[in-house]
Amino acid sequence: MPPMLPWEKLSENFELSEYEAKAYLSLVMSGACKARKLSLISGVPRTKIYATLKKLMERGLVIEIVEKPRKFAPTSPAKALEPLLRFLRKEISDRVVSLVESDKLLSLLEEAYKNMSARNEAEREEVWIIQRRSEIFRRIREMLLRAERSVNVVTTENGLILFYRAFHKMLDKLAEKDVKVRMGAPISSYNGSIAQELKYVCQVEHVDVPFPILFLCVDDRELLLVELRPDDFSIALDDDVGVFSRNPILCALISLMLPGPIK
Repeated sequence: MPPMLPWEKLSENFELSEYEAKAYLSLVMSGACKARKLSLISGVPRTKIYATLKKLMERGLVIEIVEKPRKFAPTSPAKALEPLLRFLRKEISDRVVSLVESDKLLSLLEEAYKNMSARNEAEREEVWIIQRRSEIFRRIREMLLRAERSVNVVTTENGLILFYRAFHKMLDKLAEKDVKVRMGAPISSYNGSIAQELKYVCQVEHVDVPFPILFLCVDDRELLLVELRPDDFSIALDDDVGVFSRNPILCALISLMLPGPIK
């Protein structure tokens, strides 16, 4: 367990307000939580907590987790605070003592963050419900951005067109990163041109998909299973419902039950 970190030092060295320092430090130590709980553990008044979280998100120190109820999580201190620390090293040569202290503080923050992340990863078994196509697409973008090794998709004729329309630019970037993308869907004259276009950046196979679904599995460790309501290729609809999980066992089980290139 890392030592307790004083919010005053975080505020002084990284130009955060008292409330911002208290809220961010509490998230790093405790992990993602609802705003109401964060107010209790950090000492930031409930009337100020959302404004404080908004400022932290603007600085890239906090992200909002899309689920109900809303939760907020810290970003990596090393990534979020290092740019400011580099600026201080370059521009403020007379603050050597302060910079050494900031480096130490950053190391302690990162240690606390990694410990929290490891605990959460070991304990994470949740399945989240996501509604509305816009929110589902937002989650898909986040998953594709995190992809490091593989992306597997199983969907319908219309789903293939829909996925291409929404994410073809991201598929190009995944190909540049050498992420292996495989897609399974019914291929016909209806969507054949799209399938042919996709073959330039990923593996596309014809499979029979009898249900109106879109299934996405990233790196064999997180999944999204969506019921398309209706099964068309319109991007602006609000009736879709899906489940998201970072449970690798669940990801493997669902992958085995579905047709397509993800065996």
